[in-house]
Amino acid sequence: MEGALAGVRSIALSQAYSREGLGDSVPYAAAEAWAERVLAPLIDAPMDSGTLVNVNFPALPADEVRGVRVVSQGLRDYGRLRIDKRTDPRGFDYFWFGLGPTVETPGHKTDLEAVGDGYVSVTPLHLDLTHEPSIAALQERFAEG
Repeated sequence: MEGALAGVRSIALSQAYSREGLGDSVPYAAAEAWAERVLAPLIDAPMDSGTLVNVNFPALPADEVRGVRVVSQGLRDYGRLRIDKRTDPRGFDYFWFGLGPTVETPGHKTDLEAVGDGYVSVTPLHLDLTHEPSIAALQERFAEG
């Protein structure tokens, strides 16, 4: 996002992983095998000012990746937040934040779901987060009488 803010053509790459069964190793096989296939069509693709592309690779062996999906950005529903109170080895309490099960959309059309389904996700993003439909209603609330 910093690159896009500075007017630099920007593509963000992320590798999904889970420590379950992997320990501290991150499985980069999918990214290593699929990065060129994903990046080649993006390098000269037209991009509006203030936009970037977000690419996420699933935590799978390269031969298990099912393909590439262009999808919307998923929303991590922090309403599903789980807070576990734990105690460290010295007897001090601390809190571990985790999420419950993922909320699914019809057709699995988000990056979170695509990666979970075994695809590389490609999501075009833009920096202007303005909610245009709210502008007029808020202007009315602040109109000087």
